[in-house]
Amino acid sequence: MTSDTDGEMLLIGRYLSPFVRRVAVSLQHFGIPYRRSVLSTLTDMPDIEKSNPIGRVPVLVLRSGESVIDSAAILDALDQLVGPERALMPPSGPDRRRAFATLMLGVGTVERAMTANGERRRPADKQMPEKLDGLLRFVRRGLGELDRELGDGTWFVGDRMLQPDITAAVGLSFIRRVHPGLVAEEEFPALSRLTARCEATPAFQRVWIDIEA
Repeated sequence: MTSDTDGEMLLIGRYLSPFVRRVAVSLQHFGIPYRRSVLSTLTDMPDIEKSNPIGRVPVLVLRSGESVIDSAAILDALDQLVGPERALMPPSGPDRRRAFATLMLGVGTVERAMTANGERRRPADKQMPEKLDGLLRFVRRGLGELDRELGDGTWFVGDRMLQPDITAAVGLSFIRRVHPGLVAEEEFPALSRLTARCEATPAFQRVWIDIEA
């Protein structure tokens, strides 16, 4: 009998998306082989809708043909596949609660950054500067809180890279990419060190943010 880790799955989405990229980093970290369909919600919606009726990425198509939608559901499925010893979220207790709290802070910050990017891309006559400024203020507040929470630690929870670390690092790289100048190099030093540490790992290097194919 084969399992979903015995062959290649299909990941739909671009690595520029922080939610696609955190799934890809996790797949690389686990050593799970996969193929990729480089589809964008801006240009390839009909094709994306074939796997996800609400037209969002990422989508992970398992070897069984089942489509798992939303990065949170995909990451949970991957943790189930590899088992509790290798999972990227603690199984229970205070560590799990702290990991989820940090993870949700990272996810919320990324979501604000993505919404701000969409707002900034509107035609000039349809932009709302006050809305954009408010979104970017939330982004900076989220980054500041993540930086304070990490402090002098190497990882947010425990002694190895977990999903809160992956999501925060992917998020900061995305924010620096799409909002140049928003975050100075010397700002958020703890979070910057974490991001540099993560980006230097093979799992991150193999799914560099600007890789499109």
